[in-house]
Parts: sequence; structure tokens; C-alpha cells
Amino acid sequence: MKVLKYIWAFSILMKSIKGSLPEEVEKAFRRRAMEHYGYAKGAVSKALEDAIKLWLRYDFYESEEEEENNQAFDALAAELEAKHAGKYAVIGGGRLISICDSLREALAVEGSFSHRLVFKVGEEPSSKVRLGWRVKRIPAGST
Repeated sequence: MKVLKYIWAFSILMKSIKGSLPEEVEKAFRRRAMEHYGYAKGAVSKALEDAIKLWLRYDFYESEEEEENNQAFDALAAELEAKHAGKYAVIGGGRLISICDSLREALAVEGSFSHRLVFKVGEEPSSKVRLGWRVKRIPAGST
């Protein structure tokens, strides 16, 4: 009887990136990585990989048009609250485009804007924002 042995070689290409972080950020990141991925070897690497993927997925920087719209909002906020409380406002291109009675009407306002603000005048936005980090704790590997 012959015994044949097959050896499968898997090569995973991993790259290293070196950088510097403030000590408090590094400690908080390591603590959170261990909470999510356990105290196994590779937990910090897995968390860092997921953080970089999330960062690459989103554009966190404001465009020029977004900045103009935010400045217009800041300049018009008090006037809008005094005159149009409870209505919906549309800001685009750095200026007030329309005041509408319903959200449906405000969303239907035409314009060639890559960014616009649609909001109910006088209503405070939620202060807590969740970016979608809902992950299951998955072991990162053997210890």
C-alpha cells in the first residue's frame, strides 16, 4: 500500500505600513480591537484592516459646494427660523433655493447640484451619529 502525501502551499501576500499615532489613540484602538475581536493574536491587525477599508469606502472631506452650502445654512439659519419655522428649506449652490410645505415637495425641487441641503426649519438634527460599525466578534486566529 502506497501512501501519497500532498502538500498544499498557500501564500497570502501581506504588506506592512508603518506610521505614528498619539499614545492615547493607540491605547484606545488596541482596547477596542480586543473588545471586538478577542484577545487572540492578530486582533489588532484585523481591526486596523477593517478601519482602513471603512476609511477608503467613505469620502470624509467636504467638497467646495458642500462647504458653500454649509456656510449659507449658517448665515440663513436665524432668518429661516424666524420666518419659516416648520417648513422645509432647500439650499444648493451656496444659496437658498426653495421653501416648501412638505418633504416630498422639497425633494422634488429641480436643480443641477451635486450637493444640496434639505431640512425642516427649526428641527434640531440628532447629535448622535453611527457610522455603521456593527460587527460580530470573530476570533482572529489561534492563540
